[in-house]
Amino acid sequence: MIDDVAQVADADLVVAAQHGSTEAFTALYDRHAPGVARALASFAGPDRDLVDDLVQDVFLRVVRGLPTYTPRRPFANWLYTIALNVGRNHASRNKAIWSVGIEEAGDVEAPPGVDAEVPALLMRLAAELPAAMQEVVALRVGSDLAYGEIAMLLGIQEATARSRMHGAVNLLRKRYASAIRQRKEAHGRS
Repeated sequence: MIDDVAQVADADLVVAAQHGSTEAFTALYDRHAPGVARALASFAGPDRDLVDDLVQDVFLRVVRGLPTYTPRRPFANWLYTIALNVGRNHASRNKAIWSVGIEEAGDVEAPPGVDAEVPALLMRLAAELPAAMQEVVALRVGSDLAYGEIAMLLGIQEATARSRMHGAVNLLRKRYASAIRQRKEAHGRS
C-alpha cells in the first residue's frame, strides 16, 4: 500500500504498476486523465462521452504497454504520445473532426458574463485548425504542457511549437471575429 500517492513520483508509480499494483495505476490515472481528456477534446470536441471513450482507449494502451515501458523519458511524455496517436487516429477515421453545431454543444459551460455560445464556437473553430496547430493547442492549452515538452512529444523544435501556437492564436482570432460578424448580421445587429 502506498502511503501518500500525491507525493510519489510518476516513475515510482509506474514501477509499482508494472509489478501489479492497481493502486499505483489508479494514482497515475487520477493524476493524468484530466489532462489527457483536455488534450483529446481538441480531436473529439464537446462530446464528453467520446472524450471519455478516447481517454479509456489511451489508458488501455498504457496498460498493454506498461510491461515493456522503460523510463528513458518521463511517463507523461510517453502517455501524451499515446494520447496524440489516439487523437490522430480518431481524427483520420472521422474526417469531419467534430463539426457540431453551436446549439448541439450545450454542455459546454460559459464563464459568468460570457455568451453561452462562445466556448462552443471557440471549440469548433479550434477543431478546424490545421492538424499541426491543433496538436500544439491541445497540448499547450488543454494539457498545460511547456513548449519544450510539446516539442519533444511532437519531434519538433521548441521554436516551431511556439510558432504553431502563435499561428493558431492569430487564425482563431480572425475566424472568431468573422464568426461573430456573421452571427450579428444573421441576427440583424450591427
